[in-house]
Amino acid sequence: MFASKYICNSNVSELLPLFFIIFLLGGLTKLVAGHKLTALLITNHNYPVEEHTVHTPDDYILTIYRIPTSPKHQQSNDSLKRPVVFLQHGILCASDDWIINGPETSLAYMFADAGYDVWLGNARGNTYSRQHKHIHPDTSDFWRFSWHEIGVYDLAAMLDYALEESNSSSLHFVAHSQGTTTFFVLMSTLPLYNEKLGRIFLGSPSFLSSVLGSMELLPITGVQKLMCEHVCSEGSMFQFLCSGLLDFIGGWGTQHLNQTLLTDVCATHPAGASTSQIIHYLQLYTSGDFRQYDYGREQNEIIYQQATPPSYNVQNIKSCVDMYYSDNDYMSAVEDVEFLATLLPCAELYRIPYSDWNHYDFLWSSNVKEVINNKIIEKMLRYDLEHALDESF
Repeated sequence: MFASKYICNSNVSELLPLFFIIFLLGGLTKLVAGHKLTALLITNHNYPVEEHTVHTPDDYILTIYRIPTSPKHQQSNDSLKRPVVFLQHGILCASDDWIINGPETSLAYMFADAGYDVWLGNARGNTYSRQHKHIHPDTSDFWRFSWHEIGVYDLAAMLDYALEESNSSSLHFVAHSQGTTTFFVLMSTLPLYNEKLGRIFLGSPSFLSSVLGSMELLPITGVQKLMCEHVCSEGSMFQFLCSGLLDFIGGWGTQHLNQTLLTDVCATHPAGASTSQIIHYLQLYTSGDFRQYDYGREQNEIIYQQATPPSYNVQNIKSCVDMYYSDNDYMSAVEDVEFLATLLPCAELYRIPYSDWNHYDFLWSSNVKEVINNKIIEKMLRYDLEHALDESF
């Protein structure tokens, strides 16, 4: 699912196979540092790019990127304030998601071309945000977080930073997959953030969870680098294995995936996460409730002063949300998205008119520009005009 103040709801039962892949890849050599490609890719397309460092209240250090303008606007006034849009990636992903489809199709470039000040977030634990003021990422303490912390700490800090740096009072927010989950977490937990946003587009505790929690999940590895170069490359007779893996995770049978992107997708994904993020999704599936992390009755009593985790109050989300969803998205069940929309004070639904459209087509399909991106940008420009947002930037 894709949301612009976009929110998506996850059908986490499909994450079970992914969760156990950690046993296959956990011991392989990490090559994180060599796979930070966002700035390089943006520069290669002649767009300006800035790298910024954001510190969270709990001392994680995040790297985010800014595309302040477009080469198509080089003759325009550099001092002109542009409306701000912030893009947030999904689980096991990074800022690369929004640019690897190229300048004509990727949403980040399209926003810059449309006159927006574009910010690309990176959540704790991914390729770009594996730092902490006191804790080393090779220790389990570093990975003791879920998407709750990403929402209330990372997302809040990144949005505040982007607003301050751009000297703006509000922004648009676009997210994919877990990025939408963290939006719901932030807006329902700290509802004052609703005032900072314009319209947006796009298991129970057990022995297993106690053993596998707070570990690094699927960092980029040496074996992966070889696979990208020799298996996923264009013309390889084994390229179907790469597209098949995306189908396995995101939805079988899509005819929309841009196959020429597989090498770049492989080189940047998976970008790493904490196993606790997966466990948290599994807990939601088991409980049927959108609520905070379940540490077990004893720890819950200490942390939450109650036996079960508190639920997120989505009624606190006052911002209008546009939700883009599809029938073949293994990470977002149609029923869940439509039910969530009934709980939100202001939500609009757009169901993709292709039965085979899967989770990754929202980012990397060959026709994503026509199916989604143009609609998002047109709606945001219309919203800005109707609400005279340019006067507040």
